[in-house]
Amino acid sequence: MMSLEDLRANVQRVDQEIIRLIDERVRLAEEIFEAKRALGVGIEDKNQEKMVMKRALDMATELGLDAGATKEIFATLIRMSLEKQHELLGENNLP
Repeated sequence: MMSLEDLRANVQRVDQEIIRLIDERVRLAEEIFEAKRALGVGIEDKNQEKMVMKRALDMATELGLDAGATKEIFATLIRMSLEKQHELLGENNLP
């Protein structure tokens, strides 16, 4: 059995990977913004948001994870992506 310290070190490693993946996701939102701008489409896409949420909830259910908590996490991730795109559009910049 692993020691408490080893287990906590593993959790820290996973946490760091989660943060790295969130950063990667936000960077992808920047690329998505550029693609949307090139296509002349708006930032908000409720159908895409619903698809992302459904995929996340389906996977959470498969793994036996709490669907409510997963929904909260992905709502936050979607919000972060949208905020980044709005920021790139210049909507959240202070004068």
